Amino acid sequence: MYGYGAPSLSKPVITRNKLNDEQLKQFDLFFSDKENVNMSSYKTEVKTGLPVLYLQDSKSSLWGKFHEKYSDGIQRTAFMKRLQGSRYIYKENMGGLCSICNEYGYQVFSEIEDTMKKNIENIHLQVFAK
Repeated sequence: MYGYGAPSLSKPVITRNKLNDEQLKQFDLFFSDKENVNMSSYKTEVKTGLPVLYLQDSKSSLWGKFHEKYSDGIQRTAFMKRLQGSRYIYKENMGGLCSICNEYGYQVFSEIEDTMKKNIENIHLQVFAK
């Protein structure tokens, strides 16, 4: 049955549908909304030269929002596939951006340090990353 001279197995035919212009427009509109992404003002993607977009939520929650808004749009697999790559980055990968903001006038970290100094008495627990 599976040895030499056996007939070859029939393989399933895989068809791929390309996204139409309307679906691409819906995807671009969704990710141009500031509720879903933050646009980088200094970092660009190497291939296209477009600014990097930092995602506000996880990919699965963004899919939920997208599917609710555009129920007849692209499917989940195509949505996730388009998010792969260097242009769409989840906000956990923004390392160093907060310290840059702090350096240029945003006093988030200094307020946190003051709060820690007031509320934590043990000096060894008051560790600040500089």
